[in-house]
Amino acid sequence: MLDETGYGRLDFILAITLPANPRFNIEFPQLHVLAHITQAKGAIGGASTQLVSYTKMGRSFVLDITLVECAMGRVETRAKKPNGEWVILDRSEGLCQTAFHQEEQEFEEDG
Repeated sequence: MLDETGYGRLDFILAITLPANPRFNIEFPQLHVLAHITQAKGAIGGASTQLVSYTKMGRSFVLDITLVECAMGRVETRAKKPNGEWVILDRSEGLCQTAFHQEEQEFEEDG
């Protein structure tokens, strides 16, 4: 797995259940919780220790919600760029981490 830090906007959370399917080696129905995120284009660095800003949103992608490690805020400013920019507010360093724990569920057969 690739260990990478990135910034983006959490657009929505999607929970889906994949049915059992021997063709795909899925023995039992499985619940998957996914995050739809739009990348903060050009936001690079550690926002907990330095100023990280961006002006545009990038591509959108979907990933497993357990890969989201913390939630942050953002503020719009026009101090340095006349058209404005967004600055990321990350105060997670040493305070708390976001945790998504998925409980195992049993599914009943239809019928």
